Amino acid sequence: MSGLCGYVGAAEGGALERMLSTIAKRGDRDQTVVEPGFGLGFRAWSDRPGESSAIVRDAEAVIACAGTLAPSVRCPAEALRARLAAAPAPLDDLDGAFAFAHWELRSRTLTLGRDPFGVRALYHVRLGGVLYFASELQQLLALPQLPFEIDASVIHKYLTFSFVPGEAMPIAGIRRLPPGQLLKVHAGQATLQPYFELQEHVDERFQEQAVASRLVGRVGARATRRRLAEHTRDAALFLSGGLDSAAVAVWLEQAGVEVQAFSLDFGEHSVEREEATEVARTLGIEQHWVPVDASQLVAAYEHVVEHLELPFGDPVTVPQYLLGQAAHAAGLRRVFNGEGGDQLFGGWTNKPMIAAEVYAGLYESEPESREAVYLQSYHRFYGQEQALYTPQLQAAAGPVGQRRALLRPYLIHDEHSFLSQIRLADIALKGSDNILPRAYAMADAWGLELCTPLFDRKLATVAFRLPPQLKLHGACEKYVLKLAMQKRLPESIVWRRKYGMSVPITDFVQSASLSELVEDLLGDDAVRARGLFKPEYVAQLRAGEGLPSETRRRRVGERTWTLLMLEAWLRRFVDARGRYWSLR
Repeated sequence: MSGLCGYVGAAEGGALERMLSTIAKRGDRDQTVVEPGFGLGFRAWSDRPGESSAIVRDAEAVIACAGTLAPSVRCPAEALRARLAAAPAPLDDLDGAFAFAHWELRSRTLTLGRDPFGVRALYHVRLGGVLYFASELQQLLALPQLPFEIDASVIHKYLTFSFVPGEAMPIAGIRRLPPGQLLKVHAGQATLQPYFELQEHVDERFQEQAVASRLVGRVGARATRRRLAEHTRDAALFLSGGLDSAAVAVWLEQAGVEVQAFSLDFGEHSVEREEATEVARTLGIEQHWVPVDASQLVAAYEHVVEHLELPFGDPVTVPQYLLGQAAHAAGLRRVFNGEGGDQLFGGWTNKPMIAAEVYAGLYESEPESREAVYLQSYHRFYGQEQALYTPQLQAAAGPVGQRRALLRPYLIHDEHSFLSQIRLADIALKGSDNILPRAYAMADAWGLELCTPLFDRKLATVAFRLPPQLKLHGACEKYVLKLAMQKRLPESIVWRRKYGMSVPITDFVQSASLSELVEDLLGDDAVRARGLFKPEYVAQLRAGEGLPSETRRRRVGERTWTLLMLEAWLRRFVDARGRYWSLR
């Protein structure tokens, strides 16, 4: 729940105070350290177990840490200070959900760090020769000298992925520190260096299914325990009815935690309702159903946009917000989810990529590149730029190849199997830039600590030591996780075909409840005033018209929601310069 900010260089007076003033929700006390050419601010609660309550300073360094480590420690800042003073590999097992800033007094070197998978964010921007950094975007928006210029190339990427990928942010100049990396700043020069990188190293000992499944079960249970504070007695679990959240339920039960499950109820549009009920009944877990309809989307919409900080086009965000609200109302402070199983163990979304690779060139002399196939899998606006973009946006979006360049480090990597290449791309993009930050933001909106045991450093390392056939076993996805769970969960849960949670977003955006909001944000007048998109294309989406080649009606809603979230974000964070105001 804590937050930090600071600068290196000759900053203007009052910079720390301005940045700290935007995160009053982060605690009941502020602390600052100011020296010539350096400033550090920190806000935290005095009584949050497992979090630092203040900046830590000794004779050699100053450090602040926002967030928690795994396993939990009394003061993360003190633990990190001890690690950074050690040698030769002080961060070789560092894990958790955190962002930190470390200032060495003698060498005058700043080190910024972020957790391995990107649960907590850390942003930075250089203004007038000064490097400013903060754990929340709105803190940098409080700097009066920041030019509020949109980076059209980032908007271009968002419209393909439905989230903001990589380091660059939609506001020009602001960048995001990548997960698992350190940014070192010395004498005005900044350099990035990784402290954690996933690499495929298949271990022949794990070829045997029984050995591999026992290992996954053991390490998964450990990952869950590591995210429990010392005196944790109860926790919330967002239970979908799928294998991943069910596995986390098993591991929480093994840890002796009293679990309350919270599941989404979309009424007649619900998917996996019976399966979620069966998991809860099998494990003896108290279950709460959280209803979601179009009117609730309207009621929660502004708060969701505010807490997300960046545009996210996946319609799951409002349902996640409502789950957090229900867990908060039940008096719980710690929430677990099953996010990460597809990325670690080879989910169903990998299958189209593999099919395209297998059949490449069979029907076409020049098959599409791996990057193109991957980008199409997001089903947003890739390939529709001419129809959607105004000439002004097309000109400002930048050169061809930017989106593919994000993928090449993962998808063109001969040292890894093809499945591992896809999984690395999924973890870096879908996981670190999308799933984790949006899930954290929606839990944090209700003061909940998010725990994602499947995004665990040790578990991920183990997953990349297993042979590919134990992830995708023929047409069976996440095979090794299913083997690990087959004695703990009903066969109908473990071995059934995956459906995934599906928000009925097309029905929602086409409903009378959302008509006013859709017209306000995406009506012809609003679209023309923004100048990014052609009104004709957006009008077709509002009318419910999809692409002729598509059979899934939900794509219309997903695209509409992606544009809605972008326009709402622009109004909140650009037009209003980060200050809260009503979107309508």
